Amino acid sequence: MQKENFYTREKLVRKKVTTKKVHKIYLLIAVLGGLLISVAMPLFNEPDGQYHFAVSSAMVGLNTDISKYGEKEIASGMEGQKDFYRKGTFVEQYLLTKATLYPIKDSPRDLGLDNKFSYNYIGHIIPAVGIWLGYHLYPSMGMMIIVARIFSMLFYSLIMYFIIRHLKFGQLLFATVSLSPVIMNTFSSLSYDALGMVTVAGSVALMINMIAMKRVKLSDVLLMFLLLVLSLLGCKPNLWVVNILFPITGIITAIMPRQIKQESLYTRRNKEKANILIKHKWLFLIGLILIFVLVGCYLTGDRGGLLEVLTRLVFTQSFRFYPVSSPGDFVNLLVSPYPTYNYMPTILIAIWGILVLVALLSDESYHKSILLSWATSLVIALGIFATYYGFLGYGMLQGFALRMTIQGVQWRYFTPLLLLLPLVFSNQKFKTKVVNRNAVLIFMAITAIVSNFLLVFNTLWGMIMV
Repeated sequence: MQKENFYTREKLVRKKVTTKKVHKIYLLIAVLGGLLISVAMPLFNEPDGQYHFAVSSAMVGLNTDISKYGEKEIASGMEGQKDFYRKGTFVEQYLLTKATLYPIKDSPRDLGLDNKFSYNYIGHIIPAVGIWLGYHLYPSMGMMIIVARIFSMLFYSLIMYFIIRHLKFGQLLFATVSLSPVIMNTFSSLSYDALGMVTVAGSVALMINMIAMKRVKLSDVLLMFLLLVLSLLGCKPNLWVVNILFPITGIITAIMPRQIKQESLYTRRNKEKANILIKHKWLFLIGLILIFVLVGCYLTGDRGGLLEVLTRLVFTQSFRFYPVSSPGDFVNLLVSPYPTYNYMPTILIAIWGILVLVALLSDESYHKSILLSWATSLVIALGIFATYYGFLGYGMLQGFALRMTIQGVQWRYFTPLLLLLPLVFSNQKFKTKVVNRNAVLIFMAITAIVSNFLLVFNTLWGMIMV
């Protein structure tokens, strides 16, 4: 018994030491790597980069004529910069050439700024502040974008740092996803996806901590409400589904057993309610599935029905209907934010997949709720379906499935959903755990450093040589 207690204490000490390291290592890599990405990556390093710049600059009255810098339209991509990289005139063209401003009414593209309570507006507030700072340092498009990237990166990296720091479990998974090239590049850009990422992280962190602490405080309810509002205003619609887990997590937390001395009165008052939910958990799960099916049938009624849409979803994600040169696919989930320009090695997909798995399996078990694990899995699936639903009708009519499938660089919309996985894998049913958390932490740090260096190097090499 004494020997068992000794090993238990030693295990807790090792876990505590690792926990103290995770958020510090995250911040160090995030800031240093973020600075490298912010300064060295070509302009418009995120998909729809020209659009994000146009919106952010317009919000602070600095509507910039990007045609002066060789950009033909407010579109997407880094193709227009290649000639300047190859001629060695990039600094002169983008950093030293002063910007020409014009009235917002003359914008060649609708920027969608009329609605101040949308993710398009709220998600660009932080980049807009950076644009304003950059312009007042030196009024060139390059300076505005680089300073905005740095400001956005520091802002969102610090938020993620505090989220990871206060997490009760799931720290390694949060740090892993946040240090992936896709999220590092997102934070070091002008995209509204950065706000969506930290909002989902904050929401899931609140659920995790409620489960770990086995109680719901008044402050948790207030924070839950604030995150719900921020999610509806600042996130793309496919991420709204995460909010479904708030009431489910709250109910499960409320009936979780606590310490005996603190629980006696609590247990007597809630025993009947707890037994009802526990005894009928499968019925509750069937009810959730039924709700999803009914809502899905309603949403897909004008697109062939739920069965046809689901069949198309599975089929188009398991067979390539579009050219091999297309920038889409799974690589855009964690490894390559803009595959057409990044030239990231395919093996990194497997390495990051393994890293996510071992990060999940390195955590301790915190609950026995089958309901929580299944409900979380359903929400992840619903998030994928919601993204797919948003792209029904998207694409060129070159074949049977192209018009109604997810293609291009859209897998990045699923990346925040990975943060829900600790709620699934923290179930005690997953008894296989990676003991050496320090080894996982080292693996994560090395993988993140190498991958983000390759992101910058390979993208620049492609701009100059390909």
